[in-house]
Amino acid sequence: MARLLRTHRSLTAFTAAAAVLAGLVSGGCMKTDTIDVPVVVKPTTLTKVELQLDWFPEPAHGGFYQAQARGFYADAGLEVVIYPGGPGGHPTQKVAAGQVPFSMGRSDDMMLAAQEGLPVLIVAALMQHDPQALLMHASNPVDSFADLDGKAIMAHPGAGWLPYLKKRYDIEFDLMPLSFGLARFIAEPDLIQACFVTDEPYTVRAGGIAAKTLLIADAGYDPYRVIVAHAPFASEHPDIVRAFVAATIRGWRDYIDGDPGPAHQLLAQENDHLTPDLMDYSWNEMRRRHLVDGNASAGESIGHLDPDRLSNHEQLLRELKVLTSPLPLEDYVSFEFLPTSMTR
Repeated sequence: MARLLRTHRSLTAFTAAAAVLAGLVSGGCMKTDTIDVPVVVKPTTLTKVELQLDWFPEPAHGGFYQAQARGFYADAGLEVVIYPGGPGGHPTQKVAAGQVPFSMGRSDDMMLAAQEGLPVLIVAALMQHDPQALLMHASNPVDSFADLDGKAIMAHPGAGWLPYLKKRYDIEFDLMPLSFGLARFIAEPDLIQACFVTDEPYTVRAGGIAAKTLLIADAGYDPYRVIVAHAPFASEHPDIVRAFVAATIRGWRDYIDGDPGPAHQLLAQENDHLTPDLMDYSWNEMRRRHLVDGNASAGESIGHLDPDRLSNHEQLLRELKVLTSPLPLEDYVSFEFLPTSMTR
């Protein structure tokens, strides 16, 4: 499954391109699917930018590939190069080091990175709700988070939801580092393993194993999945970031609400382990659970960021002693790159 990462360009290549893009977006804006999209003349030269994924290409990245396949990035004057990730992809480290201008991750992880002084900046939400879950064999007696007391869980050490579950449910459990595979889970019926509800449940069920999940968000720990920019790049090239965010949101809306076929075709070319059935399952799970678009009645929408929700989560992390001191919003997030319809 693993693919070699391509060589990354230096950020110095973006300097001249910024002026080109600034000229392209000067003609005003039009409304497309309620998103403010710059009115542009189709450019003959596109500004190249890179996005580092957090994992191998999969439907959880579908909106990026939809924007690429449907020409939304080109419409915004961008040529977006998407780099696959994997266990050693290190998207946060790469964007913090300026190796790429954009990556992705969870909002709680970006708070931790900002606390460490890394120049990362959340610029939009990728998913309103986190697909992180616990995967178990259907025969496992664990049916609730409280039932995890005394059990062993295979997950990423340092994940913020681990101390949260212990505190909220007054439980203790052992932690084993995640092995990035399903072989051990399949072989051990009592094993509990972290997963994405959009992926691993389908894989094990397709292999003939009945499985069930507990969605971490249902316990009340629900960070955003976010689009992250290199903070100095965002400061120097706000028009590029704004164009990338608008085109990406447009891609996610088209992917979730329309025909996902263009993205799935590209994804299958990039990851030969993806089958049409798996991609359909993932797409339907994202739609059914409203992971990407959220709850409209709560003011959630594709790309939207709520400052109160972020501040509340920051306070929670301080209560859990995951964060050691207060972290102002401006240290890790900017709302200025969202379409005006999503700002308040």
